[in-house]
Amino acid sequence: MTCKDLAERLGAYRAGELPLGARAALLFHAGMCPCCRALLSTYDVTVALSAELAERQVPDAVALEFDSMIERAMTLAAPS
Repeated sequence: MTCKDLAERLGAYRAGELPLGARAALLFHAGMCPCCRALLSTYDVTVALSAELAERQVPDAVALEFDSMIERAMTLAAPS
């Protein structure tokens, strides 16, 4: 397994969708590769933070400002 393979299969691994052999290869690779260990850790933190943020309400003022920013960006990006 390569770093690219691990990155491509990370979601399936965390969802429990990889077959035993693929899980073992992913874990073996992560055990040997500090970058992929960091990726696994970062992925888990990102998923946890995303779940936490999904439960929060966005204040109306923030939502309006975001909409305004998107509209300005689309206007600037529109073909002439």
